[in-house]
Amino acid sequence: MRPFVLSFVLLVGCGSSATVPLLSAAGAPLTLTPLRSVPLEVVTRGTGVRDPMPVGGTNVKYADVETALGLAVSSAAVPWADLHRAQRPGGWQLSVELIQAESDYREERLIVTLSVRATLRARDGHQYLAQTQASCRQAGLVAAEDGAPVIYSCMSRVGRDLAGWLGSVEP
Repeated sequence: MRPFVLSFVLLVGCGSSATVPLLSAAGAPLTLTPLRSVPLEVVTRGTGVRDPMPVGGTNVKYADVETALGLAVSSAAVPWADLHRAQRPGGWQLSVELIQAESDYREERLIVTLSVRATLRARDGHQYLAQTQASCRQAGLVAAEDGAPVIYSCMSRVGRDLAGWLGSVEP
């Protein structure tokens, strides 16, 4: 009877999943800023994506995907927003819709794909200004549960791409 109990415990232990909180695992700071004190408000939301994001081929999931993406985009867009603060005193709102969030683990490599649709609007009056899409694909030779820096690197790429796009938009 004991070997059966031990086998059952081992099987249950192997089948458990791990959810990694992306913000604390990647070390991204979480600060709350009053709405009117910053010229650019970034709002993230997922559309048809799973959060926590499962890592295919493992029992690992990454949580806080939308929030971490918002921080990556916000930090990349700060220079543009500061530079153009006087051109729109009411500020801007950048809606970042996460339309694809996938990760897979193969041959000791974590592969992450993220795609977003971003819409820039005036904060006052919510006037439409511009829209674009951005995506990234990032990989790293890390254990699946240690992949937060790989995911955040992909998010940072999306943030830099959106910041570059903002530079081409007439404020």
